[in-house]
Amino acid sequence: MNTTSRVQKSMSKGQSQLLGLLVFLAPFCLYFNTMAPTVYGLDSAELTTGAYTLGIVHSPGSPLYLLVGRLFCFLPFGDVGWRMNLMSVVTGSLSAFFIYATVLRLTGRAWIGVVTAWLLAASYYIWVWNIVAELYSPHLCIVSALIWLIIKWRATHHDGLLWATGILAGLGAGNHTALVLVGPGLAWLVFTSDPTLWRQPGRFLGPGLACLCAFIAIFLYMPIRSAAHPSLDYVRDYFPQVNLLTIKGVIWMIRGGMFESMFFNVTLNEIGRHLFRLGTQLLANFGFLATAVGLLGLVSGLTGSRERRHFTLSCLLMFLFHSGFYVTYGASDIEWMYSVSYLILAFFFCIGLSTLADRLSVSTSPGGNLSGIALKLLAGAMVLSLSWFNYPYLDLSRDHSARVEGEHIFASLGPQALFIGMWEHEPILNYLQLVDGLRPDVHVINGVFTGPLGAQQLACDAHHDGHPVYTTYPNLFSQDFTLSPFKGGICYRVLPNEIPPHQKLIDR
Repeated sequence: MNTTSRVQKSMSKGQSQLLGLLVFLAPFCLYFNTMAPTVYGLDSAELTTGAYTLGIVHSPGSPLYLLVGRLFCFLPFGDVGWRMNLMSVVTGSLSAFFIYATVLRLTGRAWIGVVTAWLLAASYYIWVWNIVAELYSPHLCIVSALIWLIIKWRATHHDGLLWATGILAGLGAGNHTALVLVGPGLAWLVFTSDPTLWRQPGRFLGPGLACLCAFIAIFLYMPIRSAAHPSLDYVRDYFPQVNLLTIKGVIWMIRGGMFESMFFNVTLNEIGRHLFRLGTQLLANFGFLATAVGLLGLVSGLTGSRERRHFTLSCLLMFLFHSGFYVTYGASDIEWMYSVSYLILAFFFCIGLSTLADRLSVSTSPGGNLSGIALKLLAGAMVLSLSWFNYPYLDLSRDHSARVEGEHIFASLGPQALFIGMWEHEPILNYLQLVDGLRPDVHVINGVFTGPLGAQQLACDAHHDGHPVYTTYPNLFSQDFTLSPFKGGICYRVLPNEIPPHQKLIDR
């Protein structure tokens, strides 16, 4: 790869910083204009409520996300959902800046840094998480920042950068513990920079200890907030056997205890299907031409200079560990979890583009110069075409659907009701209750954690105590219950069959 001196020759530090600001602002404007105008559904609503209440959300808990999100909740404009969506806009735009800075240092070509950063920013599976409140946007920001810090450390050998890397890695796991999956690739970048590093343990043990301390510090959130009895607490409500005031309970949370049954439970046939789907998603995310350039980058990176091989192997390790874990993960929404895989393909793209630029620059003839200009125009066209194609599909600027549907459900429920729903509706109802103060009389239950047997028992208990029961997910209930559409068909009224007919009429 080209050295830092080449960067300095091609542009001044001020010019580089100005271009970096532009790299940040362009996706920021794109995301800001297309972000959801209020709270979004599913995990987005849960995380927004968790940040507002400083509560305890599903495993692994994401304390860093909740704490930073709480700061965004103090903004004086927009509703709480809008403010948390803005957090994703900011972190997504920062990711573009860190990618640009990394590629600039690796290739010495600012235009390749701009194209790589904007290509990833405009791709579907990245853009979609940068316009709603979600973990994947800050996760990608943290990963790209860690790569940039290590690349800069390799060039400057300022050990303060290594300490910053350790602290950020420890804190970053508090956004998503999947950060550990990029650890082997990052370690490869660190230890291949200097073969004598192993004989200088102080240089890496110190940052490693800082990483551990930062990790412990951020996850102290769990016992502290558990002791405060926040209004949103998934552990207290659904896993009462787990005590977050103990080390065992915190470890259970960190290791993803709520979903550990899904880890490595995918059959070989399903793994093949997941791999095929990942391949098609990578292709769809960037397009045929950009994907082909990325494959060229992988090959040329593995056969290129020493620095290029080290970076390529580091990226390959990150890709294999990250993708390898998720293809064996049994979640139904697995296709949305490959954010780091897209980042790695973008880095392969930058290597491929650099390889093409290097070969074209060998020629000093006018034809060679024209070929270089054509390459830049083609790269820019890839970015513009992705932006143009994805914009209408990802423009959520008028999407109030989650809030409207939640308000409609609440309007359908009788007083002192029990509502049992799945992830499509329970988080948005929690948001409307705990953030907006709507329908505090309704008891909202997540059927994902209770399961059918738990939901049916809760329904029987509620009817015994004289409370009406509703659901939006009839499959939670067996034939021992009668379900009838209620007020427009969004909700179903749930009645145990053994209740006498006259009692049903009274309830209605």
